[in-house]
Amino acid sequence: MDATAPATAERDNHSRDNLTRRVTVYFDGPVPDNALVLEYAATNTEAWEFTSAAVYSGLTVTVDSKIRPGLRRLPCHTLWR
Repeated sequence: MDATAPATAERDNHSRDNLTRRVTVYFDGPVPDNALVLEYAATNTEAWEFTSAAVYSGLTVTVDSKIRPGLRRLPCHTLWR
């Protein structure tokens, strides 16, 4: 680990407390039965920025406040900092 690891870990733990949005991403499959739906937890800002980029790329995304225990963190959340 480098010298920034503790600061980054602390920031990530703090932002984890602010995970107030569920981001659901829908991927079409070759047939409707093969569609893939993934759900993630995110902060309000992360959800907004991710959704803007995803919709621009042609994905279907919904955002709501239905956070539940065990929901995975939005991948690459540090890209929005």
